Amino acid sequence: MTEASDLTGAYALNALSPEEREAVEARAAQSEATRNELTELQDTANVLALATDPVTPSADLRARLMAQIAVTPQLAPLETPAEHELAPAGPVPAEYLSPTELKTQSRWFSRPALALVSAAAAVVVLVGGGVILSGVLTPENNAPIVADKLTQIRTADDAQQAVAPVAGGGTATLVWSGELASAALLADDLPELPAHQVYELWYINEGVARPAGTFTVDSTGDVQQVLDGDMKAGDMVGVTIEPLGGSETPTTDPIVGIQA
Repeated sequence: MTEASDLTGAYALNALSPEEREAVEARAAQSEATRNELTELQDTANVLALATDPVTPSADLRARLMAQIAVTPQLAPLETPAEHELAPAGPVPAEYLSPTELKTQSRWFSRPALALVSAAAAVVVLVGGGVILSGVLTPENNAPIVADKLTQIRTADDAQQAVAPVAGGGTATLVWSGELASAALLADDLPELPAHQVYELWYINEGVARPAGTFTVDSTGDVQQVLDGDMKAGDMVGVTIEPLGGSETPTTDPIVGIQA
């Protein structure tokens, strides 16, 4: 059987099965050396991706591709999960929240079902970039631009990262730099939403939530998303499920929250 420590390169390229990824992440959770190795490999992958000039396909290639699409049978669409199946799981118990989070919880929503997990309850917080990151970009993102911004954040002198579980399954990693006033969220195993819903990011401070962009995921459930707007000192980053187009203020309980 292949050891998890031998799969770090494939993990950095998102080329593992779910079982293999879990094995690598379990190994990384116990080994600082493995976390550092994953970070270095993913930084290298980002640099290599940006080092190659984009190539414009020829008109002949496009014509042949479109002709092939025209004669290729299309599979039936996958069934969309029932909307109630995508509801976030119950709240994180209060004993796992810090006093700051409890205060934010009471201010942000009047309902008690807020599921926020901060750095105090995160799996790990590291300075300088030593934590697991997923490598898949959503189709609507421009991959080189996102990779470039992510590299800028992670290589900043004050770069920090924190990991937290997502209500309902999966994990989320927040990467941020105070000097750049910028942050990015990386998540895996998120449920694919119906067409009328999106995930929305928020900066939360003193009970006020500021919209920071929306995103969707495909069947892999993986995403890398740079937050819109400037990050301020003391901000918490949260994710909610909102109607298509996003909302001005949160309309649902967050599925994850990470204190920066």
